Amino acid sequence: MPANYTELEKHLWEAADELRANSKLKPSEYSVPVLGLIFLGYADYKFSLYDSYFGQGKSI
Repeated sequence: MPANYTELEKHLWEAADELRANSKLKPSEYSVPVLGLIFLGYADYKFSLYDSYFGQGKSI
């Protein structure tokens, strides 16, 4: 993970440029993979929260 927001922003722009250059997606189709990745990141975050909560022996 980048140490600060400037590095993170640079990394995200590079990833976006690579997606635009190396995919056969039309500009209107970029949202499908991007939103999918955002959802996966959110799901992973929520899973880690619940995993640490239940890993401590707590129940609902």
